[in-house]
Amino acid sequence: MRDEDKTKEQLIAELREARGQLGEFRSAAPEQRASADAAGREARHRAVTEDQRLVCRWRPDGILTVVSDAYCRYFGKGRDELIDRSFLPLVAEVDRPRVVEHVRGLGLHNPAGILEHRVIGPRGQVRWHLRVDHVLTDEDGQPAEFETVARDITEQQELRAELRTREASIRAFFECATEGIVAVNRDGQIVLANPRAEALFGYEREELVGLRVEALIPDRVRPVHGQYQADYFARPRTRTMGLGLTLTGRRKDGAEFPIEISLTHLPGEAGGLAMAFVTDISERVAHEHQMRHVEKLTALGSLAAGIAHELNNPIGIILSRIELMLMEAEEPPHAAESVADLQVLHRHAQRLGHIAQGLLSFGRQRQGGRQPLDLSVVVEDTLLLAGKQLSREGIHVLTRLDARLPRVLGDPTALEQVVMNLLFNARDAMPTGGTVEIETSTEPAQPGFIRLVVSDTGHGMSPEILAKVSEPFFTTKPSGSGLGLSVSYTIIREHGGTVDVQSEPGRGTTFTLRFPPA
Repeated sequence: MRDEDKTKEQLIAELREARGQLGEFRSAAPEQRASADAAGREARHRAVTEDQRLVCRWRPDGILTVVSDAYCRYFGKGRDELIDRSFLPLVAEVDRPRVVEHVRGLGLHNPAGILEHRVIGPRGQVRWHLRVDHVLTDEDGQPAEFETVARDITEQQELRAELRTREASIRAFFECATEGIVAVNRDGQIVLANPRAEALFGYEREELVGLRVEALIPDRVRPVHGQYQADYFARPRTRTMGLGLTLTGRRKDGAEFPIEISLTHLPGEAGGLAMAFVTDISERVAHEHQMRHVEKLTALGSLAAGIAHELNNPIGIILSRIELMLMEAEEPPHAAESVADLQVLHRHAQRLGHIAQGLLSFGRQRQGGRQPLDLSVVVEDTLLLAGKQLSREGIHVLTRLDARLPRVLGDPTALEQVVMNLLFNARDAMPTGGTVEIETSTEPAQPGFIRLVVSDTGHGMSPEILAKVSEPFFTTKPSGSGLGLSVSYTIIREHGGTVDVQSEPGRGTTFTLRFPPA
């Protein structure tokens, strides 16, 4: 039982005892009552006066008739300052309407009442009272006076206010937390869930409460989770966020996503509750994957640059010697077969040279000269070089170039190489011809950023191929080196840009490049 409930019960018990004594007095014979009436009133008056509790009596109009010594001391007033005066000025103004309504409700049909309200202390301080009022009747059984027994419950009220504040703070944290919070009992049932947990797992709160927690994890890990849960309740402990347990969550629609779980235990009946703080770490996992990919590309780039450097010298010597031999072979008496063989050697040596140049571009360690430039102009300059070749191969190029773009800080040669790679990839995806659209504009989702979009009507890519387009040496072309897009991704990254690729088999491919302003 709470402290304030105990206080109420004690006051009520005291009043019941007083009522019992009054009943004994009334059950006496009329002549006994008459002779004892004056003495009884005096005794009761003295009993109230000497009472060490906050006791007073008052008429139906609120005028005090008797007050105890403790009552006088509490309010810092003499008895002559209280008797024949209303008790309402002692009540805090904000609570006077409630007190008036309370006392008006007292009567034969409601002989007792309890109320908590504020009073004004001797130095103007506000204190809280718990008052128990009781109707005192006359010889005819009609209400004559009212008796109030009160206690100071300021400390209890302050404690309750503090608890309410704490509860409100905890509830605010619970409702507004950026992590999903799920409370689970020993049987594995969810008993509490916050809005973030609803959003993470795709359930309404009414659906989550009462649901077994295993519904939030994939089927394949449920047996292991059951054992872990039993072990946790057998030996409760706290697992902080930095040491969270990484798991896989399962949404209502069956989709899985990586999560981190931190745990704490709330003691209570039936084993208490396990509070799980759930964080969606999809972005972090994706970022870590990207960083590992970048580190792999950087290491591979250094290796590629070293290999290309070693290849370049012998390739140059081979090419120059083959060119001399071809010139000599064209003169009699060399056979036509020798010329054909040399041409094959020359063609493959040239291909080796192109691969070496690609490796050098992929693994280059220093950026070219940077300058403010217009992406629309970069596209126009690239089309001057590649436009005619694309047209001869049945590729129709449409452009929507913004002439008022903010400048980007970049290497024009490197960015032309990016555009050229994207155009030739589009051409290879349309062997029988098609359309390439190139657009430059500002990026609505990122104010200040500049967007370059290259779309084609080619055969598109499957999700498996799409996931590997930036990997070096990955190609679907019979004679490709697999370095074009890897080089392009490296250049874009060095310029602080990003790449987004959308593609479906049979529906073409769209590359969207975004660059920060200069």
